[in-house]
Amino acid sequence: MKKKILLEKENFTWSTNLIYFTNESEITKLEVDAFNLGGFGAGLGTFRIEEGKSATQIVGTNADGNLVALGDSAPDFQMTWSNNINYKAFSLSFLWHWKQGGDNINLTNLLTDFGGTSPDYDDIDLDPAGVTPNGPFRIGAFRSSNATPFVEDASYLRLREIGLYYNLPDRILKQAFGKYVSNVKFGFSGNNLINIFDYNSYDPEVSNFGSNGLSTGVEVTPFPSSKRYLFHLAVEF
Repeated sequence: MKKKILLEKENFTWSTNLIYFTNESEITKLEVDAFNLGGFGAGLGTFRIEEGKSATQIVGTNADGNLVALGDSAPDFQMTWSNNINYKAFSLSFLWHWKQGGDNINLTNLLTDFGGTSPDYDDIDLDPAGVTPNGPFRIGAFRSSNATPFVEDASYLRLREIGLYYNLPDRILKQAFGKYVSNVKFGFSGNNLINIFDYNSYDPEVSNFGSNGLSTGVEVTPFPSSKRYLFHLAVEF
């Protein structure tokens, strides 16, 4: 998709590109009985292949011991917004990524609950009765095979990448390098520098099962996406 120029003046241009995408699935025919896969069983939340349902549905047993649908790992939609701004010898580029909806099976907090170190261990916002703190509530849910508190919305807004660069003017190039160097460009860039989400862990963009489309979004203390800071230098002869 071509970038659209929003503003163009002498020594200044701003081009942008907005992409919206979504994905929906439905299992229309299944010649075997419905079955679970991925995750760690219905008591903690798992994926279920079932005719007439989404291929990425998440199910689990509830407080009554019934197997119920708890969510879906597929997001409602995703959007990316990329921009390139050029002013004289400077250029600024950045990309925002918005993922709306899509659930994770978050088991990281459960593991830290056992040591009493979960950041929300003493908060009270999971228990419908408003009595039991979150840590003991999740531990009790685990012991009674109630997967309900482990499935969470994994929406996020992320500054996926940003970079600021400078091209040395021709006058300086000729003075410094004569005719031997045609361009020198240097700058700084970063990845994942801003992350905005309500997800109750380090990073909603996680998967302990790699890129398998039928079992992504299962979190068991993985490393969050790293922030990277880079210096760039490009010389053309």
